[in-house]
Amino acid sequence: MVMQKKWRLILLLVGCFLGGIGVVQAHAAVPDISEWQGQLTSTEVQSLKSQADFVINRVQYGSSYEDLYHTSNESLYVKYGVPFGSYDYATFTSTATAKAEADKFYQRANKNTKFYVLDFETTSMSSTAANAAVKAWYTEMRSLTSKKLIFYSYQSFATTYANTARQSFDAQWIANYSSKPTISFSLWQYSSSYYLSSLGQYVDNSLYDSASVTTYHPLSWWTSGTSASSSTSSTSTTYAYSSYTKGQHVYLNNGASSYYDGTKVPSSAKKKYYKVTATKSVTKSRSKQLVYLSGLNKWVLSQDVTGYWVGQHGLYQLREKSTLFKDVNLTTSTGKTLKKGGIYSGKLVKSGNFYRIKVSGGYITAKVSKSDHWYYESVPSSGWIKAKVGLYTYKSSNFVKSNRHAYHAAGDRIKVTKVYSRSGGSRYYLTNKGNYVSANRSNVVTQ
Repeated sequence: MVMQKKWRLILLLVGCFLGGIGVVQAHAAVPDISEWQGQLTSTEVQSLKSQADFVINRVQYGSSYEDLYHTSNESLYVKYGVPFGSYDYATFTSTATAKAEADKFYQRANKNTKFYVLDFETTSMSSTAANAAVKAWYTEMRSLTSKKLIFYSYQSFATTYANTARQSFDAQWIANYSSKPTISFSLWQYSSSYYLSSLGQYVDNSLYDSASVTTYHPLSWWTSGTSASSSTSSTSTTYAYSSYTKGQHVYLNNGASSYYDGTKVPSSAKKKYYKVTATKSVTKSRSKQLVYLSGLNKWVLSQDVTGYWVGQHGLYQLREKSTLFKDVNLTTSTGKTLKKGGIYSGKLVKSGNFYRIKVSGGYITAKVSKSDHWYYESVPSSGWIKAKVGLYTYKSSNFVKSNRHAYHAAGDRIKVTKVYSRSGGSRYYLTNKGNYVSANRSNVVTQ
């Protein structure tokens, strides 16, 4: 892979030395192939099959440059049964361009690829910004595919610019030509001068055997083409958000390939919002839930959708800490983080296809997996709520002192029949006696 010139020269010299004296020997090659190896021939690929366990093929050099021969080479890998992964040499400079680069990478890559790799080894961003951008790339790719996502870099760069974000990936591929890396890794690029006789040239080569790596995955893990969660590995399953409820709105991801019944999802159905009208529990791939999409009238796995708050909800409680951004596109951080469990007043706004919550000081994502609305938005099946604190019911929906009807102490039960919404998103109940009471979760709890 292409590294910064100074590092590339140093590592290449060391790699050549190691490759020349045979300090490390690979049982079978795991070569890195890009346009620098040229357009491969049928004869070369047929011969390569007996020399390589699998190939990792470059697809692009950032969004603006597609590798010259990747399409042709990948077609030959498929034809002759050579397992391969695909990689994106990163040139993004922000979270927004990282997402765009991931989208372009997914579009360009051959869908027979076994896994996808982020090659992140040069940047002009700060460590904080770089980590955010790498995580944005990962998140976007994860919304597009359930296949394994691999992080690649050399050790010092990985720990400096992606030390947090790289932990989200299914495996890490680390380059270090002078010695074994000292950080956790599942694939080690140990040489840039491995001679591959099938191609008649030197290539970058890597090791994945248990004696060479810190986190071992068998060959089947790399070549199965399944998600990391359904493969045999030492890592635990990471499930997609699977707690959607009836009435929520979800965005059908571009990477959704088939409905739960096995029929193909047409392109015309993707990248649109649908209302969830039913849910079912199921454990499959990276999902623990099925959601039924109104309009399509189809069940899909929860991993194939992304839920967003739609309409105004007034208050939100964060399910996890959230970065506060200066802009609605969520590209520039304010440097502040909102705490997990915090309750914030916010207004929903849309940016392109996606929703954000405008809060005091900036914007956060409006994904339902990240926050929960803090007003009850439906009447409980029992019809009863209970006061969590002392509160009043009111004679009108204008909750001012002059309209107070009756005081209810903490623990009192109140029968409700309907819920209403104000333009700002706050909710309130109509009682069975024709009065009104708050639907704020801080004040009442459903029975």
